[in-house]
Amino acid sequence: MTKNLGNAKSSAPAKEINPSLFSRAAPALFPLVVAALGYLLGRHFLGF
Repeated sequence: MTKNLGNAKSSAPAKEINPSLFSRAAPALFPLVVAALGYLLGRHFLGF
């Protein structure tokens, strides 16, 4: 294994990382999107 010398720069400081509104809302919207797609596909292919 390689040694960690502790002198590597991080890719971005923690303060500069600002999550966008979409990235914060995506986990909450994912089940709704899955349910809507399931409903539409079920209605189209299965007729309910």
